Parts: sequence; structure tokens; C-alpha cells
Amino acid sequence: MTSCRPFELLWKRNLTPSASLLRFAVADGLPLGGHGRTAPTGVKVHVPATGLEKSYSPVSHPAQAGSFDLLVKAYPPRAGGGVGAYICALQPGEKESQAEFGYLAGAPLSPGRWKQIGLVACGTGLAPLYQVATQVLAWNSGTRTMPQGISMVLACRTEEDILMREELDLMVRNPCFRLHTQLSMPTGGWPAKSSGRITSKTLGDCLPAPDASSMILVCGTDGFVDTVAGPIQRITLPNGQKRKCQGPLGGFLAELGYVPEQVHKF
Repeated sequence: MTSCRPFELLWKRNLTPSASLLRFAVADGLPLGGHGRTAPTGVKVHVPATGLEKSYSPVSHPAQAGSFDLLVKAYPPRAGGGVGAYICALQPGEKESQAEFGYLAGAPLSPGRWKQIGLVACGTGLAPLYQVATQVLAWNSGTRTMPQGISMVLACRTEEDILMREELDLMVRNPCFRLHTQLSMPTGGWPAKSSGRITSKTLGDCLPAPDASSMILVCGTDGFVDTVAGPIQRITLPNGQKRKCQGPLGGFLAELGYVPEQVHKF
């Protein structure tokens, strides 16, 4: 389902020199995940007069009325790129457009679908996984379902590269949420056990066990996803549109005994 409409930038907060958190208004004031949809919502941004476009997953709860938040990194200019830099350069009052809705792991995210959820992210791959955590923790605070445990493994280069750190620090206060942040280039004072690149042992120590009651969600760069869970495949449909497919399960998660039904790659 796709609808094209203007979204006005309400405010933005620079998280790092190249990454920003931006809030856009929804023109009709309705939740972006309306019509009973509970899956993370995809927002596709078009750069005027260039033909460039890119999809983003909001970090805000799908039921948030009147606005949605995007976590965007402005990558250096390159052929076929520049959407992130365009969005981060917007000023409050300016408008962007286009939203479409998506599903998670073949069906809507719903209360009690899994007992344990593992989230593995690097960089702005945090965005869709943060939204999942927000949604599940909101269910846990009510009476709709038994509490679900969430374990997040976040990979960053340096401490300064940790995106949405204030929001994550607040989320950690919830006893149903556990966060392990791994820095590949730490500075003095960072715990040794959380230093270096993520390994299968890191994931084995931090994620829920590979059984039918758990689900692992992975999002990040192609190389990161490949290492953690095997490559994402891209196919071209008869109409010329390109689409991501899960591809075979591999990497660390396969080594740890997870099966394809227990892993979803964004």
C-alpha cells in the first residue's frame, strides 16, 4: 500500500557530525501505521529533479499520531547516492513526501508472537529495530500480553558513533530490555568484553537461545548482515522493480544453531 503526500519537518537533532534524528508531521494527523497495521512503516524519500530515492524505517512507534521520526545518516556524495545528505540538510518548515507500509517477517508484529526477541544492528540499522523494541515494550507495560524479553546487540566503531544514545539509556531502564554495545575502535575506559568486532561468541552470550519461541532481527550494512546472518539477495521483478529477499541463512547465527524461520534480515 502506497500513498504520496507531503511531510513537513518539525525539528531535527544532530546526533553526530553526519547523522540526525528528524521529526516529520503527517498532514492528516493520523498515525503512520494506521488502518490496523502494526508492522514497522517504510518511508520512501524522493530527491526532487534527480530520480534518487531511498526507503527508511522510522524509529517512532507506528501508532504515534501526527508525526514520525527518522534516523538518517548523510553519507559522503557518490554516484546514485545523496538522499541522506538531502534529508539532513532540510530545515524545519520544509517538506518531504512519500510513505508506504510494510510487514515484518511475513506477518504483522503482534503481542505475544515471540517470547524472546534478539536485535542485532550496526549504524543506522538501529532504526527499524529500535521501533520494534519500542512497540514490544509498550505492549509489555499494558495487559495485552505476557512480557516479552528483548536483547539488543549494537555494533559501532567508537563511542561517539552510538546513535540515539539518550533514547537507548532510557530504554535500558526497562527490566525487559537488555543492551550490549560493542565498539570495534574503543578508547580508554570502554570495557574489554565489549571491545573489538562482534563474534559468534558475542551473539551467543547476548541473544536468546535458538528455539521456536525466539526471533532474531538483523539490520545494518550488507557486509555486516552477511557476517551475522548470511547475505541478503536482491532480485529484479518482471516490471523492473528491485526487491530484497532473505537469502540463505549463514554467518554467526547459522553457526549458533538458528534456523531460517528464527531470523529476519532487513
